[in-house]
Amino acid sequence: MAIYSLDGLLDQYNGEFLILEFNHLFISSSIREEVWLLKRQNDSPLIDKVMQAAREFDIHEVSEDRDFETYSGGQKAIIACLLTLALIGNRKIRGLKLLLNNILDSISEENRSKLLRKFEEIRSTSGIKVFTEKNGRIQEII
Repeated sequence: MAIYSLDGLLDQYNGEFLILEFNHLFISSSIREEVWLLKRQNDSPLIDKVMQAAREFDIHEVSEDRDFETYSGGQKAIIACLLTLALIGNRKIRGLKLLLNNILDSISEENRSKLLRKFEEIRSTSGIKVFTEKNGRIQEII
């Protein structure tokens, strides 16, 4: 993964994209806390949806209160994407442009394919577009 300035990435793209950046995926320590901070309320159905989706990626030890630091880097990246997808669906967000920075390179080919299918599903229903950075350029992938 490339070493870069997060400030530069945000300065360049934050007005146009929601950015998921591999080294800065969460602001809290667990799924429950992350959902609470994002929604300002408990939302057990949303948490359950994220955890069920994580199990589809063979993250069977997922728990709403498990500290993010106990997951592997790839597992954290998948959980962050699944949480983002769940929130997009929950809030009925339309037309969002999502930039995955160093996310796809951090997961296995099999999980990458599964994750891209999940993004494709929401693109078709919500008009969400997914981008990644390759060779210094932003490219749409979904």
